[in-house]
Amino acid sequence: MTAETVINPDNSSIKITQEHLVSFCESLRSTYRQIKALITTERANVDKTLAKAHRYELLQKALPETTPYSSAQVDHIRIECLHEINNRLIATGELVTELVKGYHKVLRNYQGLERVCNRIDDLQGSDLIAGNERRKPLEWYLRVGFRIVHNLNDLVIRFKLTFKAIDIQEVNSIQRFKDCLKIPDEIDMYLQEFLMYAVFI
Repeated sequence: MTAETVINPDNSSIKITQEHLVSFCESLRSTYRQIKALITTERANVDKTLAKAHRYELLQKALPETTPYSSAQVDHIRIECLHEINNRLIATGELVTELVKGYHKVLRNYQGLERVCNRIDDLQGSDLIAGNERRKPLEWYLRVGFRIVHNLNDLVIRFKLTFKAIDIQEVNSIQRFKDCLKIPDEIDMYLQEFLMYAVFI
């Protein structure tokens, strides 16, 4: 066996740790994009859904003598509104489901990173552990990553539960979902900072 074929266990541990850190950062970046898509692009879809829900609610409350349309026309418009609301919510629900899956991947990757880091022997001399001028120390990625994973859990659960509570005939339930479609500034700041430093891994 030559000196070149001998694997330094320290380098192997560092490489495995770095691979887990990269996987965590990539899944976090992907989930952050999903959240941004849900709270920006999808918000317009939710606005349209809300407008249809308001129209449906007005038609439900309208007395037959107060509308110039026949009851058959009103029923047809109501059915159209419900159909469109349902179709839009199906599309939104698919995004929420993908976001939940993305979050679970982030969580699994973080847990894998933690497991690997718990097995690292004292490798203080490595740039991965100690950091350098462009990269934070591994401890920082673990600490901030934990905070992000915890906050994302709360955010994703809120999106999921508020979405599941939507009643297509209840305008307020759709409004509650629209109102929850935001990312708190603190989480956004942590994510942006973390992902900025993740570029240099």
